[in-house]
Amino acid sequence: VDEDVQPEVFHVDPRKGLERLTKVLELEHSVRIIEGIDIANLQGEESVGALVCFIDGVPFKNAYKRFRIKSVEGQDDYAMIREVVQRRYRHAAEGEELYPDVILIDGGLGQLHAALAACEEMFVKPPMVIALAKREEELYIQAKGLPIRLARNDAALRLLQQVRDEAHRFAQHYHHILRRKRQFDEDVEAGKRAPRKKKGASPTEAEVSPELSGDETQEHPPIE
Repeated sequence: VDEDVQPEVFHVDPRKGLERLTKVLELEHSVRIIEGIDIANLQGEESVGALVCFIDGVPFKNAYKRFRIKSVEGQDDYAMIREVVQRRYRHAAEGEELYPDVILIDGGLGQLHAALAACEEMFVKPPMVIALAKREEELYIQAKGLPIRLARNDAALRLLQQVRDEAHRFAQHYHHILRRKRQFDEDVEAGKRAPRKKKGASPTEAEVSPELSGDETQEHPPIE
């Protein structure tokens, strides 16, 4: 194998990843369900949150969720994480849903504290909440003061990277949809392009695009 190739590009064995993650997190029960959360915005504009779900180490896209940030103005990623965590898990806090085994936040210690603060505000004890920081790939675990670094080829790290990167991709995808939609509306207002036609009329090419029409597919789940 070329030594310049990063190990995380290779296939992750879900079973080995879950077994190793259970051991790393010192959990009594085997990990089955992991939910990953990430935030995307551009200088506080079109801010969104995204959640992905992995069951038995593989993506379960029917459980993906996207959130348009409502309560935060400007660029405050911590506050956005608190909002998304509360909106996602409020039903679990009320006993109407089950928590996943692990909640993974894309980020470092600050992002982890923001997620835990959201749980405290709901007066609930969360499941295992962790954060994985990019670049150094440091793993922050609730109730532990210092992060840990796993080997680059560690099965648990590679599984968490896959979840984290999928959450990042999904958040960026939704963020770009909203940016394109806003640009489209601004161009219409400026007279640079024709407005979308009403129902019953023949749609333009732009109007039938899922990114602009808001078609609900696995890649475009209902907005929370």
